[in-house]
Amino acid sequence: MKRKFYIVILAFSGLVIYLGLDNLMVEHPSVALTPHDQLIMYSLTDCSACEMKRGELQRANIPYVEYVVDRQQVASDDLTRKLNQAGFPVGGIGFPSFDVKGTLIPNNPPLFQIIKNLENSEAKKEASLSG
Repeated sequence: MKRKFYIVILAFSGLVIYLGLDNLMVEHPSVALTPHDQLIMYSLTDCSACEMKRGELQRANIPYVEYVVDRQQVASDDLTRKLNQAGFPVGGIGFPSFDVKGTLIPNNPPLFQIIKNLENSEAKKEASLSG
């Protein structure tokens, strides 16, 4: 029985390595807002998930603007406005939350979802310029 368990664990680990961990993650709900040209990360001062996401973005060479909502009232107000506009509960979100060029994705979305939204935004921009 133990041997079968180890084989299953080994097979799953191989699958994770082969597909990449991002392919096994589920996308978070997102809502389109007014399009713009920035990736905005809303974070908190003492937030380990925010620190990890900063590292992920930097390793992927993805430029972003960060607003620390517990230190910047304007950023807190901006995020609250966007959450209300999108229909998300203001007090019930996790950090970091992102505005990906006009698409709000709260609750620490996986990096692959941020990249996918950035790519979709660029594709829409190119289509509007050529059409």
